[in-house]
Amino acid sequence: MAVPKKYEKHVKIPVRKPQKEGDTVTVPTAQIPTNLKNPDSGTLFVKPPVISQHIDVILPTHNSMDVDYNRGLGLTISCVRALFRNTLAPFNLIVVDDSTDKVTPLYFRELKKRYKNVTYIHHVPFKEGNEYLNLGISHAKTPYVVCMGNSIKVEPEWEVVALNIFKEQKDVGIVGFKNLFPSGALGNSIESAGITIVNYTPVDIGRDLPSHRMTALYGCPAVQWAFCMLRKDAVVDENGVPNLPEGVYNGFKGWDDIDNCFVLRKRGWKIMYCGYGVGYHTPRATRGSSTQVAQKENRSNARIFYKRWGFWDAFTKEYGDDWPENQPDAVKMP
Repeated sequence: MAVPKKYEKHVKIPVRKPQKEGDTVTVPTAQIPTNLKNPDSGTLFVKPPVISQHIDVILPTHNSMDVDYNRGLGLTISCVRALFRNTLAPFNLIVVDDSTDKVTPLYFRELKKRYKNVTYIHHVPFKEGNEYLNLGISHAKTPYVVCMGNSIKVEPEWEVVALNIFKEQKDVGIVGFKNLFPSGALGNSIESAGITIVNYTPVDIGRDLPSHRMTALYGCPAVQWAFCMLRKDAVVDENGVPNLPEGVYNGFKGWDDIDNCFVLRKRGWKIMYCGYGVGYHTPRATRGSSTQVAQKENRSNARIFYKRWGFWDAFTKEYGDDWPENQPDAVKMP
């Protein structure tokens, strides 16, 4: 997918002609690396870009003693390993944990001994996502805060282009990344490349397309908060106190991250999708939301969202208070 002209300064397009010694190699990151010669082999290799901007990464956990790498503590370990292995920017890891098992605190106790950039907060079970996000943001030390569920495994240089977007565009409040399905039947396909609203229904852009698609930069109505980067100024008040709304939705049952995006838009911030930052996302792996009760709470959250943003009257006029089979025109973004 072509990069819009106004965003070309953030992303360098690969050189099409064959490379030879002395040429500059360009890659789809925010930096142009330098050709270097390996003294042992005489071959050329690319030096990774150097990122000086520090960031904070908020990692919520809600685990069991299961050490399977697809759920429980194993999911968290897999996330942390990928984060330390594939992140170029210096970062502070802020873990907000409401687990009831004894193994998770032991794991992070050992991690803190190994790394000096880890903050571990053990809290009673949270009622909703914004509760733990506000707590994590209150411990953030840098201008940029990453929301990263423990169901995410990042790919190398995931943060580089997003940081350039924030640097160049001061009105951008949030950048969402490309989420891929993990290995399996849907492996190597896109889970979400931003979110749009179609006929009152949130739709993940690019769903099920091959992973190489949607490698682009564009604005969109919303992004998934399981893997995004925030400008801290967009989510704190004038005194620096985190102010994402709490007590609005049934916790961890959907719609709250879309609501957060609408809140930021109403505050005047733009939302961007960055397909040059990639992570593998296991949907609903941590909390679980596939039961009938969870589906009922998700529908309740939808009604709350429609009423909260002024869409309910038009919705009920056309369809009544029922979950629609066929749905009216797209909602108007704030």
